[in-house]
Amino acid sequence: MNIQLALLLFAIAGNSLLGLFTFYKNPKSWTNRLFSLFTLFLNSYLIFNHLSLNQSSDEETLFWIRAVMSNAVILGLLFYFLAKTFPQKEFILPRWQLILSLVATTILFFLTQTDLIFQGYENETNNPIPGKAIGLFALYTLIFLSGGFIELALKLKNSTTIEKIQTKLFILGTIFMFVLILTTNFLFVVVFKATALVGLLPLYTLAFVGFISYAIIKHRFLDIRFIIVRSIAYTLLTLFIALGYVSVLFNFAFFIGRESPSISTLQQFIVPTILAVFFAISFQPLRRLFEKLTDRLFYKDHYDSNTLLWNLSSTMASTLDISKLSSSILGQLRDSIKINYAVIVLIRKKTIIWVGSSGNTKGRVFKGKDILDIIHKSHTSSRKLEQIIIYEELSEGRTKDVMREHGATIVLPLIVHSDLIGGLLLGEKSSGEIYSSEDVDLLKIVAPEVAVAVRNAMSYDEIKRFNITLEQEVKNATTRLQNANKRLKELDVLKDEFVSIASHELRTPMTAIKSYLWMALNKSPQKLGNPLKKYLNISYQSTERLIHLVNDMLTVSRIERNKIEIKKQPFDIIEILKLIFDELKITAEEKKIKLLLKYNPGEMYQLHGDKEKLREVFQNLVGNSLKFTPENGRIVIKVKKERATIAISVSDTGSGIREEDQSKLFKKFSKIEYAYANHSSQHGTGLGLYISKQIVSLHNGDITVQSEVDKGSTFTVRLPLIQDKGGESIKHV
Repeated sequence: MNIQLALLLFAIAGNSLLGLFTFYKNPKSWTNRLFSLFTLFLNSYLIFNHLSLNQSSDEETLFWIRAVMSNAVILGLLFYFLAKTFPQKEFILPRWQLILSLVATTILFFLTQTDLIFQGYENETNNPIPGKAIGLFALYTLIFLSGGFIELALKLKNSTTIEKIQTKLFILGTIFMFVLILTTNFLFVVVFKATALVGLLPLYTLAFVGFISYAIIKHRFLDIRFIIVRSIAYTLLTLFIALGYVSVLFNFAFFIGRESPSISTLQQFIVPTILAVFFAISFQPLRRLFEKLTDRLFYKDHYDSNTLLWNLSSTMASTLDISKLSSSILGQLRDSIKINYAVIVLIRKKTIIWVGSSGNTKGRVFKGKDILDIIHKSHTSSRKLEQIIIYEELSEGRTKDVMREHGATIVLPLIVHSDLIGGLLLGEKSSGEIYSSEDVDLLKIVAPEVAVAVRNAMSYDEIKRFNITLEQEVKNATTRLQNANKRLKELDVLKDEFVSIASHELRTPMTAIKSYLWMALNKSPQKLGNPLKKYLNISYQSTERLIHLVNDMLTVSRIERNKIEIKKQPFDIIEILKLIFDELKITAEEKKIKLLLKYNPGEMYQLHGDKEKLREVFQNLVGNSLKFTPENGRIVIKVKKERATIAISVSDTGSGIREEDQSKLFKKFSKIEYAYANHSSQHGTGLGLYISKQIVSLHNGDITVQSEVDKGSTFTVRLPLIQDKGGESIKHV
C-alpha cells in the first residue's frame, strides 16, 4: 500500500507540474490549455482509481468505480481534442464534430453513474459487475482513442522535422500509457475479473510523462529546467514548513496526554506554536527566497529578455554606423545568451556584400556559396511562420553539414518588406546546452528589428559614401569651372580689347570710304551712268551699315566692360522725339506709312538723362517699326505720364512677333525670323534692341514689348521723371 501511494503521489506531482508549466508558458495556446486540462483529469483519474481500491464497503467501492469511468469518458474526449489541435495555438475542430462529441460525452458521462455501465460490485470476487451498456462505453473509448491516433498519424506524415519528432514522442507515450490502461484496467477487469494490476496505473502515466519530458529536454517542446527548479524550491518550502507543523502537533499531543501540565511543558508547547505561526506568516517571503536561491543555482546563464530587448532597441536607435551597430548588437546577444560567436551577413541578390562578427570566429569564413545557400534556405523554409534553421532540428544533409562546418547552431533570415537582405548566424552556447524556447522566441523578435536597423545603416552608409563622392565631384567640377571662368574672363578681356581696337581701326577707313563714295555720288564733275550710280549707292549703303555695326559693337563692348559714359542733363523728351519724327517722316512717306506723334502739349516731360543715348534708343525703335510695317501701315509714337515715370510707346501695324520669340528680342545678336511677313530686305545687326535695353537700364528705366502676329507690336520705354535740376556728367562704372 505504501509503495502504491508513493507511486501515486509521484505521478500526480509530475503531471501537475508539467500541466501547470505548460499552461503558464503560453496560456493563449489551445494546445497548452488542453494539455494542462488533460493532466488535471489524468490526476483525478489516478486518485479515483486509488480510492476505488481502498474502500471498506461495496457501495463506496462502486461509487468510486463509477467516478473512475466518468473521468475516463472525459479523458477520451480531451485526448481527441489534444491530438486534433496539437501543436497549433488555435482550436481547429469543426463545429459539427465539437457538438457531436460534447453530446456523446455528456450522455455517456451520466450513463456511467447508472447500473447500465456497472450495476454492482461482487464482494466475494472483488470485481465490479458490468452493465448492459458497457459495450457502449467500449465503443466510445475506441472511437475517440482511435480518432486521436489517426490525427497524430496524419500529423506525423505531413509535419516538418521538429513537429515530426514531437508527434512521434506523443504517439509513443500515448500508446504505451493507453494500451496498458486498457489492458489492466478494462480488459483484465471485464473479461478476466482480475483487479490485481489496477494499482500499477500510476506507472503508466509516469511513462507518458517520461516521454513528454524527453520531448521537452531534447526538442524545446517545453523547458524542463523551470519544472525542476520550481519543484526543488517548493519541496524545500514544503519540508521547511512541514517540520514546523509536525513539531507543533507532536507537542500538542504530548501536552494533551499529560494529566497535569507543568510550567516547563507549557513552555515546550508555546515555543513550537510561535514557530508555526511564524512559518505561516513567512510563507510568501520564504517562497521567494527559495525561488531566488534555486534560480541562482540552476539559472546561472539566465538573462532578462525584456532588458536585452530594451538595450538592443536603444542601440539600434542610437547609431547609423553599420560597423558600430553590428558590433554592439552581436556583442549584446553573445554576452546575454552566452554563445561563442554571432555573425551578420548582408547579401544583395546572390552576392555577399558585408560581414560583421563578434566572438570567436577564428578559422571560419562566412562568405561563399554555402553561407549564401543556408541564408536563402532559412528564408524559403517550409516553416513559414518561424523562418529559422536550428541545427538540432535538421535532418542529415548539405545544410546541416554546412552549419556543422561553421559551428553554427541557428540561422535567421533578415527580411525587410519581404526582401531578404541577409542572415543572422549564431554559434553554440558556451555551456554546451541547446537553445531554449525562450532563446528562440527572443531571436524571432530581434531578427526583424535588426533587419530594419541594418538596412537603415546600410542606406545611410551608401548615402554617406555617395555624398563623399558627390562632394569630391562637385569640388573637381568647381575647380574646373573656376579655371574655365578665369580663362573666359581673360578671353573676354582680350575680346573687348580686340573689339575696341578693331572698331577704332575700322571706323577711320570706313568713314573715309563713305566720304569718297558720297563725293562720287554728289560732287563728281562727270555725269554718272545709271548702272555705275546704282553700284555706288549700294556701296555707300553697305559702308554706312558697316560703320553702324562697328559703332554698335564698340558700344556693346563698353557696356559689358561698364565703361560706357552717360552724360545726364535735364531735358524734355519731346524735343528728341520731334527730331526723330522729322528725320524719319520722309522715309515713312516714301513707304506710304502714316507716322504720328501724340502727347499733351500742355505738359512738360522732363527727364534727367543723356539726350544722345536716348535719341539712339528711340531712333532704333521707330526705325525697326518702319522696317517691318507694310505700305499703308501706321506707326504711333505716344508719350504720357504714369505716376513718377514717363511712358514712351512706339506702336506699329507690322507683322508682329511670335510669343515664343519675344524673350529673345533684347539679347545680343538676336534676329527674329518674321516668317509671317517679310516686308524689308534690310537686315539689322541684332544689337540694336540689346543696346537700347542697356541704355534704358542705365537710366533706371525699363523697356517692354507687347505683340501679336499680323496685328503689330508696341514697344514701351518707361523712364523716371526728373527729380532735381541742373546738369551733371556721370561715367557709369
